[in-house]
Amino acid sequence: MDWKTVELVSISDDEEKVTPAPILAGLSAEPSHLHDAFLSDLPHLAETQAAHANLLTMASEGVEAHFAEIHSLQTADIAIANLGGFREGDSLVLPLSGAIQDRVQLEMNSQGDWTTLRLNAEGNEGVNFTRTFTLPLGTELGRAGWRGNQLVLDLVRD
Repeated sequence: MDWKTVELVSISDDEEKVTPAPILAGLSAEPSHLHDAFLSDLPHLAETQAAHANLLTMASEGVEAHFAEIHSLQTADIAIANLGGFREGDSLVLPLSGAIQDRVQLEMNSQGDWTTLRLNAEGNEGVNFTRTFTLPLGTELGRAGWRGNQLVLDLVRD
């Protein structure tokens, strides 16, 4: 995969903020929010079909490649929610208060209809982590940057 580094810009605290909305993924999601999201839109059907096709394609590959691909199929909502993040309108916000901002790197890769992001972060106490996740189908990364200690990913619909 050819990864391209995404420049992280500074985002002013003065910019208009949208009221945080719940992420509809993971065990902390509320049933009423999940039900409303299900009835309002069905994008998960296309995502499921694409993920299924990817799994069938890689079924003949080695075990290590298989697990790496499955991990990269994790959606942005789930990855951000697992790290304590939330949505603000069309943006995903990830609180990274213990991260060294100069040592946080965001990379992007596009293949077909899918855009994958890889986040590498190093913390103050030597804690490092890497998360790879896909953006929702039909969205692109518009801008990524720091707003205080929060990493903000602005998504744009195609």
